[in-house]
Amino acid sequence: MICIQFYNLKTKEKVEIPDDQIEIITMENGRTAAKAEVNGMKLFKFLSKADAEKFAPKA
Repeated sequence: MICIQFYNLKTKEKVEIPDDQIEIITMENGRTAAKAEVNGMKLFKFLSKADAEKFAPKA
């Protein structure tokens, strides 16, 4: 299981989220990002090209 590290702005802590709780999205400008929700708090992180390829859906 792969985890992505997010930074929670409300608690000012780094949080590790497993990949089964993460939604990978593509922004309007084409940039890839990850979204997650933990304890009612929404987390968001832009992904590098390497990370985006790692989490891309397999065809």
